[in-house]
Formats: sequence, C-alpha cells, structure tokens
Amino acid sequence: MARPKHRASVDVCADCSCPEPAWASVNRAILLCDECCSIHRSLGRHVSYIKSLTKGVWSSNTLNMVRTLNDNGANSIWEHSLLDPSNSKFSRRKPQPKDPLHPVKADFIKAKHQELKFILRSCKEEFCSEEELSRQLHSSVRTGNFETSLRLLAQGANPNYFYKEKGTMPLHVAARANQALQVELLIANGGNPSMLDSNGQTPAEAAKLAGHLDLYDRLVECMYEVTDRLTYFLCNKKPDHKNGEHLIIPEWSATLERNFEARNKLQMLPNHLLEELASDVYDEVDRRETDAIWLSSASLPERCIVPFLPIHPQLSSTRNQGRQKLARFTPKEFATLIIDILTEAGHRHAMANSAPLPDPAVSALRKEQLRKHGSQMSDDEPLYDSVASDDDYAALATDGISDEKALAPMAKGLPSVVEVLKKQLMLSESTTRDLRDEIKRLHITLEQLTQENRELKGAIQAQSKLQAPQERINGHIGEHDPELEPVLDIKPPSTPTRGGQRPASMYETREGLRKPPSFMNQAKREVEGLPRPCTTQGLWECGAANLPPSEEVNKRTEQVTRRIQELWMAMQNPTHREAFVPCAERIRVAVAELATIFPQNPVDDNIRCALRQLHGNTGRLQAECTALQRCTSDVEHMDRCLQQVRSSAYDIAKATKLLVTQFHVS
Repeated sequence: MARPKHRASVDVCADCSCPEPAWASVNRAILLCDECCSIHRSLGRHVSYIKSLTKGVWSSNTLNMVRTLNDNGANSIWEHSLLDPSNSKFSRRKPQPKDPLHPVKADFIKAKHQELKFILRSCKEEFCSEEELSRQLHSSVRTGNFETSLRLLAQGANPNYFYKEKGTMPLHVAARANQALQVELLIANGGNPSMLDSNGQTPAEAAKLAGHLDLYDRLVECMYEVTDRLTYFLCNKKPDHKNGEHLIIPEWSATLERNFEARNKLQMLPNHLLEELASDVYDEVDRRETDAIWLSSASLPERCIVPFLPIHPQLSSTRNQGRQKLARFTPKEFATLIIDILTEAGHRHAMANSAPLPDPAVSALRKEQLRKHGSQMSDDEPLYDSVASDDDYAALATDGISDEKALAPMAKGLPSVVEVLKKQLMLSESTTRDLRDEIKRLHITLEQLTQENRELKGAIQAQSKLQAPQERINGHIGEHDPELEPVLDIKPPSTPTRGGQRPASMYETREGLRKPPSFMNQAKREVEGLPRPCTTQGLWECGAANLPPSEEVNKRTEQVTRRIQELWMAMQNPTHREAFVPCAERIRVAVAELATIFPQNPVDDNIRCALRQLHGNTGRLQAECTALQRCTSDVEHMDRCLQQVRSSAYDIAKATKLLVTQFHVS
C-alpha cells in the first residue's frame, strides 16, 4: 500500500473546476474539491466511493487507475450531453468554484452522478440491452481501452456478467490479459474477485496460470478486501497473503468484554447474512475513517454532515435501518463487533477451505452450473468468429444424464460441505420445533377464547330472558336482540375509531354485563390455582395497542429528517434569516403528522417520552427561529440564537431517532 504524492501539474475538480482537488471518487475515476466531495459523501458509497488523495491509504494499482482515467478525460463520460454542442436538450450550465454549494452545486452533482442525466444514451435505432453492453465489456477489458470500459459500465454493463459461450467473466478475461488497471476498474464498480469460471478458477488463479504473478497477488488481496479493511481499522496491520496469512485477530481482543449471546447469534447466521453484515460494517468503517480525515483536513468540515450511512435504495428498509444503527456503536462496542465478525469469518474460512466467506456448497453448485454452460473457447477469439461446434452440442446434450456427475465437483470439498449442511439442518430442525410449540400455544389460547365466548353468549341470553324488555322499534313492539345490546361502560382507547369507541371483540370480556359468569369462573380458577385465560382485553391492557405500521413510521420520520436538513442548509448562510421561520413551520407540520399516527397516550414510556420531546423541542425551535429573524446588528446575540437553533434541531433529530429505535424495539 502506498500514499499518493502531489503531482507537478495542477488538477481541477471534475464537478466545479476548482483547482487542486484533494479527494477522488474511485468508481467514477475523477478528482473532487472539498465542497463537491461533501455532496458525494452524502450520496453513499454505492453511488460514489470517496477517498482522500493525501491521507487515504491506496493500492498503487487503484491510484494509477484513477489518475490514468482522470487524465484521459473520464469526466467527459459523465458530462457527455453537456459537452455535445449539437444536443440542444441540455443547456444547463456547469457550476463554477464560487457558486453556492446549495442548491447550485448540490443539484448538479445529484443530476450528474445519482441520476446519470448527462451520460451517453444510445438512440432507439442503436438501443443496446444490458446483455449486449456486458458482452462489449467482456471484450473491452482484454485491451487497454479503459475509457471504453468505464463508458460501458456507466451505461449499465454488468461487471460480473457470465459469458455462457466462453465460460468466463470480465475479471477472468482482464486477469489472463494482464490488464491490471482494467481489473481495478471492474472491482471498483462491483466486480467480485471470488467468482468462478467454467473451469472452476477464480480470476487470481487465471492470472497465475497465465504467469502474471504480480496481478495474482493483487487479486488475492482483493478477495480478502473486507476482512483486511476491518483488521487494518483495528490494529493498522494487514495479513501477509503471500505467506499464507489471511486473517489477523489483535492480541488485545482477549481483554474485551464479550457478549456471548450476541456471539452465538452471529454464529447461527447463514453465510449470506454474515456476508451482508460484514459488508455493512465495512461501509461503516469507511464512513468513520473518512470522517476522521475530513475533520482533520477539510477547509469547511461543517459543510459535510454524514452522521450515519446514507440510504441504499436497492436494500430493504430493515437493512438500511440496521446499517444506520451502526453509527450509534461506541468505539469499544464497534471494535467488539468487528472482532466477532473476524473470528467467525476465520472459523468458516478454515472449515470451508476455500475462498473467504462464500458458502462452499453454493460455490460448488455454482462451479457445476458454470461447467455445464461453458466451452473451451478462448477469450482471445473475436465475437464474430464464434460458431457452435459439435463439442458444444455434445456438452449440452449430456447436461442431465446423471446426478452423480453433477455432484462430482463437490467431491473435493465434501467434508466441509457436509459440516455446513449439518449445521443448516440443525438450525432448520430447531426452528421447526419452536414453530410447533408456538402452534400448540395458539391452539390452547384459541380454545380458551372460544369457551369464554360461549359463556358470554349464555350470560347475555340468560339476562335477556329474565328482563325481557319491551320497546317500540320502528313502530313495532319487540324484544332487544341481545347481540346488539351496547356496552356503555367500556372506555374508548386513546386512538379514536369509527363510532367514537373501539369495537368490542367477539372474544372479549364485556365489562358492561352485570355479574358475567366469566368473572366467577376466573375467581374460581384463581382459588383452584389454575392459570388465568388469555383474553383479547388482557392483551390490550398489557400494551398490545394499535401501533402504526413500520412503513408509515419510516415514511414520516424521513419527512421530519428532510425538513431538518432543509433548515440546516438554510443556516449555511445566516444572512438569509427570513427562511428560518418557514423551515421551522415545516418541521412543526412534519412532527405533527408523525405524532398523529401514534396513540395520544402510548403504553410504552419510551415512545411517550420521545413524542413529548418532539413537541417540546419543536416549539422551542419555532421560538428561537423567530428570535433569530428579529436580530438586527448584534452579532454576538445572533451567534447565540444560531447556537440555540442548532441545538433545537439536533434535539428534534435525536428524539426522532429515539422514537424510531424504541418503536422497533417495542
């Protein structure tokens, strides 16, 4: 690993042309100034992977790839429509260094990198599908045309595309051709260095067989990129993969207090969930390291607020919430989590005796799948010379002959596969037993509720026969229908429903009845030592209130967060104080909309406390924004008011986060 050196020539920011940029977007292969970098960081690593040019730790190949593409005009790929004079649809002006960050630079960067509005789009006559683009990428990576490969990736080519006729992926092609910078470009844009070709080889093995030992070493490092980054975060050391050392557990980890319950849960995770957790922790490590560099070097650190990982639209809301909660871990808790992940990853790697983290059973089946569809065609042959041979048809004809042949590639790693399958089988059997026990408990509860319902109906009918009230209904004399008798003394719940009160359940104890037999039966059960039956009313009293759905809570809390961000952006320029009061009013409306979906008096104390803090801090924020708008020339008083506004906004955000956290916990 090496740190980049300053170049003699003067670079400029790709988004606003500011001189001497100090940051780089690795997957976009462009250089950025501090202000534009702050917007890139808020977009997330899935859009733009940011690294410091002066303080970041770089692989020499990765830095060379970024420098080469940037010097050869990689930015023109992302601004193609803006640079084309014949395209009249895009008359948008590119921001200049002195333009305001919000909204001029921010809107331009989001349109350019998040929405990809300015890249080259094929016309209808020349429309290319994702598969066609991926095939072109498969051919491009064997050459030195880095700009072509980056353009194809920008247009939607898949860096992990499996070419069935050739049995390889782009990384295997670039590795055999010794195109180190193409390999770095593919991996920076999502290429997986652990994938197997039709011969069961990884890209590293393909490079080694071709005699490219330096590239082989680099690809092995990429295969262990996640665990290496976590290890370096803990102890500033990386394993020596050349000597067979693939994992380091710090010696001081033995002194940490370990949560064995959490560690056992981690051990029970399937391989794909452990991979997702390790990937999320990797992103959080990158966020924390970049934050530390940013605060120590950026000219305006307050311009970049990335308190937790940005939302990834391709991930579920549950996983996005879990990723954001990683920011709440203290350094000690976060280090313990990383050590548990490294320990479990090392255990599974030793057990599987294969590539890091992927499930060996899945890898073996994937290997067989690739073997079925592959042929011995060379990647150096041009696409237009590809003709199906008799061998190809013979291979397709024998695909389904024997299950024993299909499992042949698994024989080499059979012991590790069996162990993994046994562990998964034990998990499945344990889950099945738990579900059966839960079904039995539900059957018992259902029988108790049914019995109580029968008792209630009998009590109603007995009372109606004793009283036999006669009333005139619609001009006729008749008896009351006991099933329609209102229950007047049931207190309505905190959340209003149609008709002014909560409808009573058919299985629910009706408090309005006089001397119901169920109460006598309950007393009899208590005297005899029998368990009290579980009723719907009991569940209601114990806190099973009608809480809002999780999706609605997430939607409205995100609205509050966006309103707070608008206020924070307005505060970047204190001279525009007239915008503070409208922003505070929009925050108040968003908080009110969030509070309306919860009961007026929630059972959970934490939720009630969070709602109370939201209302209190919202009122304080409005008062402080009004006071700030009235400030005239007293600079010291204005600074105090600004500090109070910041404090109020932070307390609202904190209360919103507490509400979401406690809601999901409850």
